[in-house]
Amino acid sequence: MSPQPHHDYALAARVWALGLAFEARLARELVALKLSVADFRLIGEVMGAPAGLRQSELSRRLGVTAPTVSAAVSRLERAGVLRRRVDPDDPRAKRVYLSEAAPLEPGLEVLQRLDALLRAGLSAADRKRLPGLLDGLTGRLSE
Repeated sequence: MSPQPHHDYALAARVWALGLAFEARLARELVALKLSVADFRLIGEVMGAPAGLRQSELSRRLGVTAPTVSAAVSRLERAGVLRRRVDPDDPRAKRVYLSEAAPLEPGLEVLQRLDALLRAGLSAADRKRLPGLLDGLTGRLSE
């Protein structure tokens, strides 16, 4: 019998599996809203920027090409979620904003359901400690 290899990447594998499982579950939840995970991420980036974002900045943040962002923004603009305006600092550029009538509540409800699912079965102490642990991991990966 050959020796078992030593795996010192078990935490990384679990975090990766968690990310994949979360994204798959999110994708299933978003089907009813006719949104992809990519659309949801784009909307989230714009939600976090009340002054709007240039499409080039959205491309950089999302790690996708400018034409990909342009097509997604056009689709979400037709759906009444986003709007584009000329950038006051550069008339050649466009800034993307949330539409005043953007239907955000259903997306927020998806996040609430997923949050409740993730917390289910955790002790009160674990629920209290987990956000700090996850923030620490995220911070180290963001360095």
